[in-house]
Amino acid sequence: MTGTIIVNADDFGLCKEITTGIIHAYRQGIVTATSVSVNGGYFIESIPLLKDTDIDAGIHLTLTGGERPVSGNIPGLVDDNGCFLKSYREVIPKIMLGHFDRNALKTEFSHQIGLLLDNNISVSHIDSHQHLHLLPVIRNMIIDLAQQFHIRWIRVPQARMTGIKGLGVNILGNKLKKDLKEKNLAFTDTFLGFEQGGHMDESTLFALLKTLHNGVTELMVHPGYDASAYYDWGYAWQDELNALTSDTIKGLIKSMDIKLTNFKRIM
Repeated sequence: MTGTIIVNADDFGLCKEITTGIIHAYRQGIVTATSVSVNGGYFIESIPLLKDTDIDAGIHLTLTGGERPVSGNIPGLVDDNGCFLKSYREVIPKIMLGHFDRNALKTEFSHQIGLLLDNNISVSHIDSHQHLHLLPVIRNMIIDLAQQFHIRWIRVPQARMTGIKGLGVNILGNKLKKDLKEKNLAFTDTFLGFEQGGHMDESTLFALLKTLHNGVTELMVHPGYDASAYYDWGYAWQDELNALTSDTIKGLIKSMDIKLTNFKRIM
């Protein structure tokens, strides 16, 4: 066997196009898990889909992107309309300098997790929009909440790119790994998809899978139908959906004897 892979689709619940695309990639493709944005405009409508498919669900903690907090005002991290600031470029300096209400943000994260649990959806893993849980203050909150809610798996992003961005992600990721080990929390052996986020076409996915190693890998993906009417991220959601449901990709997984799994199965 070449390896074991969790194909985890981010942003479930943001809008109908992304949510139904993820479900299609789960039913007809290789997606095995999803991370849910409970702040999303389609979250309420997405609950029956989570239950009907029994897809492995985690929480995609949100503190940026323009959605509205579910718990109320969070001083320092919301705009004049009470919505989260859109760009991580605005958010990171505020977090690093401590210019926000920590208690309010931790309460928000707790409420986000609680929304899934209150709807009888088990939460197997935690990650965050734009990987902001790598930041030290947020990292500590996430670890506390994982212990509080008995959530074992935490995403540890890894970058293959060179330069300051990749170096920063890997330094912060290694620190997160150290803290998770100390608290007996789990993370996958390898993480793929950081550089390809929103641009995982068939040829890119094929090449990435060829690099798979032994152990458990999380592959982050962003399938969906075109959501550019809502989000100006430049993502090619449909290309990712096509890749993840491709017969060529399914054939490669079979030929390489790659095992598809999810977080629940290895808890």
